[in-house]
Amino acid sequence: MTQSSVGGPEQSVRTSLALWKRAKRQWRWIINSLGFVLYAAAILLIGVSSWAATSDVLISGWNSDAAAWVQAAGSIAAIAGAAWLAQSEERRARRMRREYYEEAAWYVRFAIVQAQLESHIIADQLANRSTPISEGDVREWLQRARTSATSLNALSSRTDHIHPAVTQVLSNAKVLIDDLVDDLGRLMKRIGEGKQPDSLVIARIVEPHRALLDLAKLYDERMRGIRVALDEGGDALPIKVWNAEG
Repeated sequence: MTQSSVGGPEQSVRTSLALWKRAKRQWRWIINSLGFVLYAAAILLIGVSSWAATSDVLISGWNSDAAAWVQAAGSIAAIAGAAWLAQSEERRARRMRREYYEEAAWYVRFAIVQAQLESHIIADQLANRSTPISEGDVREWLQRARTSATSLNALSSRTDHIHPAVTQVLSNAKVLIDDLVDDLGRLMKRIGEGKQPDSLVIARIVEPHRALLDLAKLYDERMRGIRVALDEGGDALPIKVWNAEG
């Protein structure tokens, strides 16, 4: 079996998707161009009808022919206006929907970054200290972690995120913070028994702040890609062609 035959189906799918994207851009250009032509034709017809009505009135006075020309111009103007209004409202609705979703995406970003900050403070105060850990210290850390967990939980329960990538990253952050809360709970129990944490416990509590930092960077990268897709799709996510053969 040759290398070309092994990669044949995958290459065919990629080629088909590329051709589809190109055809979609061309079709969108044709539709936009056709709309411009139709609007220009409507304006021209309105002008011709108005000129004919004016000429008829000047030559023969107001009569049935002049009224017919005026009615024709008004009908054309009404149709063109309705078409323009419908297209304009559709674009406006897509833009407003996109702005709403992007604003919600910023809420998610704030929650993830804030969770990273809280976990960083906890990690710093735990790893860089010269005095024994008290129950008061752990209680403060638990409050920080639980506040972040509550915020992430509220956002993860929403079903109207702009893209599944938002839900995926948000859920990942929630799992990290929930684990941090559990580890701090175990640490509180250990301190209550008069024991200090060993290196393994400290490592488990310190680790989430690094993971959340990487997650925040990943979220920014995903959102940049989503914005590009929205720009290409006219403020709507483009529909992909699924390969019927899987």
